[in-house]
Amino acid sequence: MQIPPKLKIKDEVIILAPARKVDQIALNTAEELLKSWGLRTLLSKNIKKENGIFAGTKDLRKQDFQWALDHPTAKVIWCFRGGYGSTQILEGLNPSVFLKDPKWIIGYSDITNLHCFANIILNAASIHATMPINISNNTKATLLSLKDFLFKNQSKYQIKSNKFNVLGNINGRLTGGNLSVLCACLGTNYQPDFENKILFIEDIDEYYYKIDRMLWQLKYAGVFHQIRGLIVGKFTNIKDNTTTFGMSLEAIVLEKVKEYKFPVVFDFPSGHVNENLTLPFGIEMKLQVNEEYVKLIL
Repeated sequence: MQIPPKLKIKDEVIILAPARKVDQIALNTAEELLKSWGLRTLLSKNIKKENGIFAGTKDLRKQDFQWALDHPTAKVIWCFRGGYGSTQILEGLNPSVFLKDPKWIIGYSDITNLHCFANIILNAASIHATMPINISNNTKATLLSLKDFLFKNQSKYQIKSNKFNVLGNINGRLTGGNLSVLCACLGTNYQPDFENKILFIEDIDEYYYKIDRMLWQLKYAGVFHQIRGLIVGKFTNIKDNTTTFGMSLEAIVLEKVKEYKFPVVFDFPSGHVNENLTLPFGIEMKLQVNEEYVKLIL
């Protein structure tokens, strides 16, 4: 697994939009943030294009992403937002230039497609973190977690332990992302490598029964048999039917992994929330889960 280098002052960060279209005010805010960190912003050529809900046609978005992969001096590719659309641009991308000089790819939600692409096709670590569309609402801890990782390759978190957690101590590389997108990647050329990994999952606006179905899908695909640990991030705005599903999120998860001995963490502050802490995918971390606290340390 290739690990892109730490950033230095005056390094260049590309902002592009591989999925939904861009909000100009949020884009301005992101540029101001990067400037305050001493970084330079490069905008992709077609970032302000519109095509329905998308930031331009899939061909234009693919052109921008290929340009970013090939860029000779930029160190980071920061995706403006998710929504839906990044899966449309994966086919036909040429990784050859990137493989010689890898960059950090940053985003979450629909950008899970690009994390999977980075994991398998690029063999490169990537960053599950906030995006320009969100930063005006993010907590200081969220933004600091991204800055600290970019400049120092530092991630060190301690949170209060959830009563449903499964205790244990392990080391492993992180992988995963948005549960819905992750399941859509199973059985494709972009399915991530789960062997000996710590799996992170999060989602938004899903029904309990759909979450249950997706977790059965992971189980039947052999994912839980392969991983060393499971981190359940924020599942925001879970929905229920008129006739309730009858199980909590914790019960739904624990039912699928009860036969395994690995640690399980619930309610980790990452996902579709303002406190969206940065998680480096593809990099080995230490996970400690006891009755009092959870530590996740690079």
